[in-house]
Amino acid sequence: MTRPQGITVIRVPLDDNDDAAFWYSILDDDVDGTPLYYRPFLERKAARCVAAVTAVARAAPGGVVVHCGIGRDRTGLVSLLLLALAGVGAEAIIADYTVSEERLRRYFEADDDPVAARLALRGTTIAEALNELLGDVDVEACLLAAGLRPGDLTALRERLLTD
Repeated sequence: MTRPQGITVIRVPLDDNDDAAFWYSILDDDVDGTPLYYRPFLERKAARCVAAVTAVARAAPGGVVVHCGIGRDRTGLVSLLLLALAGVGAEAIIADYTVSEERLRRYFEADDDPVAARLALRGTTIAEALNELLGDVDVEACLLAAGLRPGDLTALRERLLTD
């Protein structure tokens, strides 16, 4: 497919498929593809999250699109991080994430979101899982400790918070 002139694609692989032990632990715990994998991912792969956030901070002027295969799991995590770094509150971040649930029902060809159903079996919801994560994890401190440069954090906030 030909891209229109002026569009630059920067691929930032978030997943580390060579880390089989991590992925088997996520699969064995049945949290892959749910917000419950965000915390262990941040604990083990924070540098990859820094790479994604840094790519947005350093992108050329103009719009930036973040996307993955479906647009909710890795995109959801990166969006959550970007919004948290911009100072957006948990309630608005959760509302942003749940838009995907509504839109993906057509993709799953079901009335119910399978992620929500899996979380229900664990006694939680998407909103509760995200709220717990956002209440427990200081995103800024986590990413700065993993190598996010203060100048990139400033550039990211300027990009996200200015007209």
